[in-house]
Amino acid sequence: MSPKPVAAIIGMGDAYASLKNPKDPLQLAAEATRLALQDAGIRKDQVDAVYTGRSPWADKRSQWSNIFISHMQMPVKRTSEFTMHGAGLTATLTWATEMIAAGQAEYVLCLQSDATELFVDAVAMGAEADADPQYEIPYGPTIPALYAQAACRYFHEFGITESDLADVAIANQRWGVHHPHAAKAKYGEIDREKVLASPYVASPLRRWMCSTWGGGTGGALIVTSPERAKTARNPVYLLGYGSATTHEYLTDRMNLRSCAFPGLGALPNLTHTATAEAARQAFQMAGLAPSDVDMAQISVNFAHMGPIVMEDLGFAKKGQGINLYREGRTGVDGDLPTDTNGGWLSFGQPGISCNMDSMVEAVRQLRGQPLGLAPSRRPKTVLVQGAGGMLAAGSVLLLSTAT
Repeated sequence: MSPKPVAAIIGMGDAYASLKNPKDPLQLAAEATRLALQDAGIRKDQVDAVYTGRSPWADKRSQWSNIFISHMQMPVKRTSEFTMHGAGLTATLTWATEMIAAGQAEYVLCLQSDATELFVDAVAMGAEADADPQYEIPYGPTIPALYAQAACRYFHEFGITESDLADVAIANQRWGVHHPHAAKAKYGEIDREKVLASPYVASPLRRWMCSTWGGGTGGALIVTSPERAKTARNPVYLLGYGSATTHEYLTDRMNLRSCAFPGLGALPNLTHTATAEAARQAFQMAGLAPSDVDMAQISVNFAHMGPIVMEDLGFAKKGQGINLYREGRTGVDGDLPTDTNGGWLSFGQPGISCNMDSMVEAVRQLRGQPLGLAPSRRPKTVLVQGAGGMLAAGSVLLLSTAT
């Protein structure tokens, strides 16, 4: 039996900004949307709903999705921001699909943009957005320091080392050097010596093990029913999806003692994420298994999250995800090309749009239209994983050109 698509992406648009060519989030979103509408062959007044993630860091006005439709003079039946941290953006396809299945929409626009580096003093942001104001912020943590706690625990439980994490940075940079918009492309390929010689940001995480801010990006996807997609050019089908969230702050996670999601393992722990449950839902809906996936686009803001996420997705047993990077399986000639635009580590993290960057890259690779490097074998099925918060939320999509 072949999986039955639950929705289809028939239009995609992406937009980019840099220090030399600055654009604000509304400009990026408008440009990406115009391209997506053109790609889908529909007018803006045919869109029934617009879904976004939370407000861009470079434009923190509340109800940003409504600000966008006003800017576009684009009245719709429904618009909302999905704020399950960054994972909410990936999950916009979920709500688009369910609205279409209920007969409440023919076309839904899912979009996001941001340009943090261009409009915000990112260094001064600290961890206020993701740290508990009562129990964490008084100690002055940075976001890398909070993630470093999970890295230390992962090292302790499974014997992972800094040298191991260098493999993740090296693998992503090999993809990133070929992408015209990757923030770290200008540095060329790297080796273990270079990674391990870079200064600590928060032990055990060194500079090359951390994502960087990267210009600005915008992405837009037009979603419709599989039936309506039959007449579209280059449709990409959504076969399954899943999402889960477990807490807000890292201290909340350490206080978590029970959970209905078996994939989170024995609690408390910092080495499993809600992505495990999201993946279970997605694979079950699609009737697929990890072995059916040809490519992955995942959320790796710090190098240790690469193997952790790959384990939660079912591509490796817990503690063995690093082998996927060490053995070259995530590379150009590997059987599971991963983060083919360089991922958050090398492409960069423009802000709230980083999960949209993963979805855009998945659609481009499935269509055979990458801006960077294509793997040796064009994928038919791509998994997209979006994360958010301090190991808090996860969303998983299974996209395919096959029906």
